[in-house]
Amino acid sequence: MKKTNLLYAGILAIGASLAGCSDSFLDMRNYGAYDELDSETKVVWYVNNLYDQYYWGYTSPNQTIVGAWSNYDNLSEEAWGISNKTDESNPRSLIEDLSSAFMPDYFGKKLKSGGSPDASAYNRIRNCNILLRDVDEANADQNVINHAKGQALFLRAIQMFDLLRIYGPTPIVTTVINAEVLETDLPRPTTTQVVEQIITDLNEAANLLPDEWGASDYGRLTRGAALAYKSRVLLFYASPVFNRDWNNPQNERWQHALRASQTAVNELGGAEALLSACSDAKGWAEMLAASNNTAAAHKESLMLTLCTTETTGDVQQNGWESGCRLTSQGGGGGHNVPIELIDAFPMADGSRPTDNVKIANGCLTFFLNRDPRFYRTFTFSGMDWPYKGVESDTIWAYTWRGSKSEEPNDEGNYVYERLGSESNTVASPAFVCKMTDRAADPEESFGRSGIDLNEYRAAELVLNLAECYAATGNVDEAVRLIGLIRARVGISPANNYGVGNISDKNQAIEACLYERRIELAFEGKRYWDVWRWLLYDGGQDPTLPLSDINTCNALGVEQLNGTHRTSKYVDVKTSLYPETTEEDPLLAIREAANVGANVDSPTFQEDLAELATFWTQYFVFGDPLNPADQDTNKDQANIGWRGNYYINGLSKTILDNNPWLGQTVGWGDQNGADGTVTFQDSDNITVE
Repeated sequence: MKKTNLLYAGILAIGASLAGCSDSFLDMRNYGAYDELDSETKVVWYVNNLYDQYYWGYTSPNQTIVGAWSNYDNLSEEAWGISNKTDESNPRSLIEDLSSAFMPDYFGKKLKSGGSPDASAYNRIRNCNILLRDVDEANADQNVINHAKGQALFLRAIQMFDLLRIYGPTPIVTTVINAEVLETDLPRPTTTQVVEQIITDLNEAANLLPDEWGASDYGRLTRGAALAYKSRVLLFYASPVFNRDWNNPQNERWQHALRASQTAVNELGGAEALLSACSDAKGWAEMLAASNNTAAAHKESLMLTLCTTETTGDVQQNGWESGCRLTSQGGGGGHNVPIELIDAFPMADGSRPTDNVKIANGCLTFFLNRDPRFYRTFTFSGMDWPYKGVESDTIWAYTWRGSKSEEPNDEGNYVYERLGSESNTVASPAFVCKMTDRAADPEESFGRSGIDLNEYRAAELVLNLAECYAATGNVDEAVRLIGLIRARVGISPANNYGVGNISDKNQAIEACLYERRIELAFEGKRYWDVWRWLLYDGGQDPTLPLSDINTCNALGVEQLNGTHRTSKYVDVKTSLYPETTEEDPLLAIREAANVGANVDSPTFQEDLAELATFWTQYFVFGDPLNPADQDTNKDQANIGWRGNYYINGLSKTILDNNPWLGQTVGWGDQNGADGTVTFQDSDNITVE
């Protein structure tokens, strides 16, 4: 949603003066003067500034939540690192702790002296409301006015949705409020009321926005994006976290989500046309690394932020490439991946991997015969990962024992320094290459990548529709849509593109979630799928049960609670070198063997087979010194998500200043009493 050459102007001077800021969570005072929206130029500048307030800081594809752009990979299987309290904690005492660990001050951030009013969610909403109030009086073309209103409504809806999925229902604000807020003005509504307002805004936005923009405005919100966003919102609304009747195929929420998803897909040309941006795995990878910043990019992008390698002016770069690239390439060291996600990827025919090919069971040839997306999502030792100026760079990231400690540790074991080939010490057999550019310039693009960030792309919308079909009992159509996703990367149509014969509604839902896990990996979507389907505990926490049916059991998946993410080093077999060595023990061997595989080579499969032989002959898996998920003592820790973690409580500061808001169920309020505001209701929206 970023522009290529639009001007983000301080000219409107919104928030120029912050004297006398309120402690109210809304901070609705008028923070200084701004120029009246009395010309077309100022209207455009104002809208540009709204985008800036929403999307500045969105620099990586795994980030989510407007204005904050945090990464929640470590709350899913896409990364490791437990940050929440251990099971001994009193969940009601975690108001401040969990908020700071998960979503620091997103709701009710008090403005700092000299700071900017765009620092909190409700100020972003307020600035949208200012435009909606004043823009009709502007001396501007009606299309400019309509498009400005459509963008403001869309942005307001996005912010309301993010507040909903973090905190449950929060006050609906659709006008500019400058006075102190009273309880009678803005009570906490129901979830259904919030969703109804979001859908109302998106409907109006869709009526006002163009189907596409000119090249100079590429990246702005469109009518199709508004329709697609309705699909996303209503899918969440129908999901178990908000909907206790989720297992009923006749449930009206699923019907609403289905109709919205059908409309969005049909209005955008149909599923086949939406997915036509690529026709093979190479095209899929290049599509996700597009950086041309033009309207001719591809149909896959429904909502995106444009990035640039430029360093002058109000510009933003994608920081993903730098973090993914290995140390030997001049990058940040690589993106470690839990072996649970690597092992989950399908085989070449689309079937689920069996135990004998999994890293968890010691398989050193785990990379053979996998889904074509596997080699475009991950790379590993012996693979070619080129960049500008180096047309072939066979990467190696194995380790061996360096110097030995002089004394044993507390367990009586000597500790060895771990040295890595070419200075690469990645604690995973495979690391992420998805959404990186095989022609990136290490002197420029690694740190200032111009790859555009797809916040919402066609594959997600098609999978939304597939899930709605599954939940409403149309299993065949759900499987067909999954097949379309797989067909375009080269998976054979045999056995329904590897999905198999499914007749059960919940099996079809699980198949949709599985496909999302693969297709949308590292795009900031997996945590929200785990969250909305209550996959940490099946919604069965006795202190706050959220589902009458265990969602994990119904879908046939293992709950995340009680599990942990694991990592493995690829170690050189100790029989190949002395007890310790400072020199790479395989350097001469691999140079003589001349092994390596380039995913774009016509001999890729043959080269991969030779590489597998090399791995088997010279490597073993080694455990890290400390667990991937660990407690404060660096001992193994398991995920212990509680029922109240799904929806954050409001902080003590917010409740002290606004006691009429009330606390969310599962949390203690500022006086130690149990929260009473629920986020699950049985109502249904009345708008389409």
